[in-house]
Amino acid sequence: MAEGAIKPEIKDPLKSESEKTTSEKNTARKNNHLVEANVSHTQIIWTPRFIIIFALTLVLGLSIESLLTEGWLDAFYSGLWVFQVHVLIVCLGWITLLVLTHSSWIRIGSIFGIIWAFFMTLHITIYSFNTDLALRVHAHINAATCIALLGSYICLSIDKTPVHRLDAWLFRLAPPIVCIVVALLYFLTPANERSLTTLENAIASTALILSLLVWWIRPTLWKTQPGPTFLFGCVPFILLILALSAKVFNPSNYFLAKVLSQPIPYLSTNDTNFFFSQVALLFLFLGIMRVIQSERVST
Repeated sequence: MAEGAIKPEIKDPLKSESEKTTSEKNTARKNNHLVEANVSHTQIIWTPRFIIIFALTLVLGLSIESLLTEGWLDAFYSGLWVFQVHVLIVCLGWITLLVLTHSSWIRIGSIFGIIWAFFMTLHITIYSFNTDLALRVHAHINAATCIALLGSYICLSIDKTPVHRLDAWLFRLAPPIVCIVVALLYFLTPANERSLTTLENAIASTALILSLLVWWIRPTLWKTQPGPTFLFGCVPFILLILALSAKVFNPSNYFLAKVLSQPIPYLSTNDTNFFFSQVALLFLFLGIMRVIQSERVST
């Protein structure tokens, strides 16, 4: 071969295989880092531990409430302090959520929840005095209680939820529709029966219905947070069903209707009213537990 001829470059096969192996290892390492990053960002709310705690709370709660209902029907105690204990437990849940959360919406919703617990406690305390004051103020307190629950529900439903077209229309149309409904309920009442109590009852009824719609009418919430949507929505749903199923519709006292004193002799739904009024508060507490777990996982 002539001296000026160029010798073709021959790649070392071992070196090529080594470079290929190193490249594959680097790619695999990068893929592992991406997978670990995705796993770390995925929030697993329903952990085995939380599922057990949630299930035990539900089962024990329903069992205890069933026993409390039997004792109340046998006139062993009044319903005053039974429901006061329920309200205190729910209030502790709101306070815990207020302390743990880093979300402004959930913090405001927790404050509304504490206000709800305050009005419930105020109603129970006034009722325990056995005076005419309870009859004069129960409609005012009932309206304030339902409004506080609605405020809490609106804040909790907005947090971490993308606002779609239906959500925007709901919040845009809700204020004028509420005003129209309240006005119709007031003016359709016979003139000789109209009073401030009539107006407050209309406000309480509308607020409770809107509390149900805020959760259950929005498909976005069923997709993003189905647990709180079902649990929180059950509370106004149960209370409205209890009120509508009564022979005499009385919207002046949704949460504590016919359950604070002893069983009413002529009423055939004493056990239903007492048990499901407790269940509504239990579902409210379970919903708070679910939100607290979500906040713990996210932090």
